[in-house]
Amino acid sequence: MTSKKNLKIGVFGGTFNPIHNSHIYLAQEYLQKLALDRMVIVPAYLPPHKKAKNLAGAQDRLNMCRLATRDLPLFHVTEFEIKQQGQSYTFKTLRHIREKYPDCEIFLIMGADMFMTVQDWRLAPEIFKIATLCGGQREKGEFSMLDIHKQVLENHGARCIIIDQEAKPLSSTQVREMIAAGDNPKELVHPDVWQYIVDNSLYF
Repeated sequence: MTSKKNLKIGVFGGTFNPIHNSHIYLAQEYLQKLALDRMVIVPAYLPPHKKAKNLAGAQDRLNMCRLATRDLPLFHVTEFEIKQQGQSYTFKTLRHIREKYPDCEIFLIMGADMFMTVQDWRLAPEIFKIATLCGGQREKGEFSMLDIHKQVLENHGARCIIIDQEAKPLSSTQVREMIAAGDNPKELVHPDVWQYIVDNSLYF
């Protein structure tokens, strides 16, 4: 059994507005291919890198993350950034996990858009020291772009792993737009997440 000292922990942060099946797919791919012991899902209170349209409340997004991962025993949803309030910064979250598990290996899981800009984030050099950066393609053909940017980040002192997983072209924006248009996105989100959206009249 893996000891607390030797844990390999994936950290997957985002707005999750709402969390959808492609989020879960990317996290599961890295969980399996890197043999991680735990995947920590970190919903942001306020995202610093982009403005989210029709942003559901922090508690709603936290609840949806919990519903989407309730049957995945290696997944853990943390309230850390939501309890911090204000803008959510990755370096603070990574510091928190490092303090909690000082000897663990941390892998920061990101979609392609985040991976391509991580060098510009607040205290990026500290992020590079704490975590291995893991980018995943959303659109078909993004793997080569990610692989090229991997070298750029490594030149800045980062450690990176890119896996060539199947592209799943889906975004939270698309899910919200479908709901606003009166379409049913239940094939794109966990059934309990869809029921939560309906019950709480989110994104309509």
